[in-house]
Amino acid sequence: MASTISKAYEALSIYDYFKAKQLFYKSIKKQPAFAAYGLATIYARNDNPFSNYDSAAKYIYVASTQFKDTATFSTFHISSSSIAQLAHYINDKAFQKYVEQGNTHSISHFLSTFLLASDSIKQVCFDKRDLLELTRYIAYQSSDSVTLFLNTYPESALYSKAQKLFFDFEYNEQTKEKTREQYQKFLVYYKSNPNVIYAERNLLELTRQLHSTDSLYRFIKYFSTHTTQVEAWKLLYSSSMKTYSKQELTRFIELYPEYPFTQDVLKEINLSDIKLIPVKNSQEKFGFIDTLGNWKILPQFDDALNFNEGIALVCKNDSCFYINKEGGRIFNQTFDEAENYINGVAIVKRQSKYYLVNRSGQVISDAFEDMITTNGKYFVCKKQDVYGVINAKGELVIPFTYTKLGNFENGYAYYLKKQYGLISTSNNVLQARWDWISNVDENALSVVKKDNFFGLMNLHEELLLPTQFDFISLCTNGIYLVVKDNLYGFFNATEKCFITSVTYNYNVANPVSYYTNGTLFKLVQGDKIALVDANGRQSIPFGQFQDIYFAKSNIIRVQKNLKYGFVDRKLKPITPIDFEEATDFNGNTAITYKKSTVFLIDTEGKILFSLKDGKIENEFNTSIYRLIDKGLNGLITDKGDVLLNAEYKEITALSSTLYLCYKDDGNVYLYNCSTRKLKKL
Repeated sequence: MASTISKAYEALSIYDYFKAKQLFYKSIKKQPAFAAYGLATIYARNDNPFSNYDSAAKYIYVASTQFKDTATFSTFHISSSSIAQLAHYINDKAFQKYVEQGNTHSISHFLSTFLLASDSIKQVCFDKRDLLELTRYIAYQSSDSVTLFLNTYPESALYSKAQKLFFDFEYNEQTKEKTREQYQKFLVYYKSNPNVIYAERNLLELTRQLHSTDSLYRFIKYFSTHTTQVEAWKLLYSSSMKTYSKQELTRFIELYPEYPFTQDVLKEINLSDIKLIPVKNSQEKFGFIDTLGNWKILPQFDDALNFNEGIALVCKNDSCFYINKEGGRIFNQTFDEAENYINGVAIVKRQSKYYLVNRSGQVISDAFEDMITTNGKYFVCKKQDVYGVINAKGELVIPFTYTKLGNFENGYAYYLKKQYGLISTSNNVLQARWDWISNVDENALSVVKKDNFFGLMNLHEELLLPTQFDFISLCTNGIYLVVKDNLYGFFNATEKCFITSVTYNYNVANPVSYYTNGTLFKLVQGDKIALVDANGRQSIPFGQFQDIYFAKSNIIRVQKNLKYGFVDRKLKPITPIDFEEATDFNGNTAITYKKSTVFLIDTEGKILFSLKDGKIENEFNTSIYRLIDKGLNGLITDKGDVLLNAEYKEITALSSTLYLCYKDDGNVYLYNCSTRKLKKL
């Protein structure tokens, strides 16, 4: 029997209706649901001589009541969903045939025969004459025709529906072109029409798209009501701002003294000069302190970012929101994820979708599956598994057609369409013909890859270097490191010539900065190293040192016999070459290690500070150094002065002068290295 029903659906799939119908009837007793579905399909179609909606209704009812398990035959998948879909189709066709004829007999026949019709369709049938009459009047699709129905049947149960139709027709007639001018006229002359609310909102949307503060203000002044007034004012506020500086805020109040949230702006102006810093207390909760170490917003958040443009992002109980410098929410919305504001807009995530919101919390973009930005001007977004770009106004900049799309750097981003190419922010597309391509660098060049070899291309799609190298990387000042067969050399893209030949021993473990600082170039031949300038002149010849590092503060770190030391530019020794470890000079100091002792030395080799079995680190990139002794942290200056003894389990820099210090007992302190004051928080 299974074979019979399969053959029936095979016949149906090739439109052999005679054979399919015969086989379905043979299967109806043992496979009632599947056979009935097939028969209903045949009778529901109008491309065969058996087309009959009454018979289709009979068999789709059998299929619905007898259905138990899903099955697939040929191209047909029979499930409760497909049965319901076919039933809907049959009922819809029958409704058009019987009910829309407009007589009682046909309506009754429909109700008794088409048992799977929805309640809404049945209700339409029960509406009888009033619905038939109203249908006849609305067929003219005009407000005048519906007026005749309202005048003729003032007691009808459908009177309210007809009245709404009248208002809808009137609205559509008067705003047919959907222009700003038509919406404005409708708001002036048709105030009794309840659709004025839609005209007002549509007018606001069209005005928003102009990105004109003057147009927004005119809308607020002449066309806005309580429906849109708050939203329009917030749009005007967001559109007027770029940096949310005190000057911008003050000017806004001067231009729009009637702004309903003036007090909020004045408060923001007063708070703009206050610097607040997010700090985590011993209970792992974040709050905000001022530069004197006073809690201004008490610890209560699970996470917090720095204030930017007058507001900060905080997270609490798995929700993220924005606060002002008094700790109050900027707006009531919360998000699953969010980022800081840049130029008045922020990326937020809610229910797995990403949006752009303005400073007032208004969504100004479509929903996307992903969204990233590098500069706050352009946003690379993912929609239905393809990528495109919008700007900070939420407008489409690059269509959603790309499999991959990189972040924009120097006006260009890479894209992928089977192969890689480049696209600009002005939608200038360079041909996709590479296996890989880098971002465009500051020299307006990209490294390209083809068949596992690298080359260098400009924005005219010309190859400055052919794709025949194993590795190419930008160093600095238009200089590129090129590698071939584990040998390296340097290429000057500005002069379009090689500075050196590609003949020196390359070690992939070394970073690009190891080989050049953009002025001098390190050449490695076996265990010998030399430094040359851009003209190929040797400043340090081969064989003098085991390794040479680029000068910092006019002092060169060198290595010889696995020991480190320092020489000046004339190679005159500043220290003996006897340190086990050493860093380059940072300003006037360097860190060295010898026999389990760490030293801080100056440019004359003088020891400023030493510590046995400890460490000194310059991770803060300032004149302040971290001191580590027996696993605890302290601070010293680049003069060797001890600011804080090594008694803190953790020290983090808040700025160049402020440091958070945590002790094992849970206490947290703020240290100001300018005033040299330590305050317990």
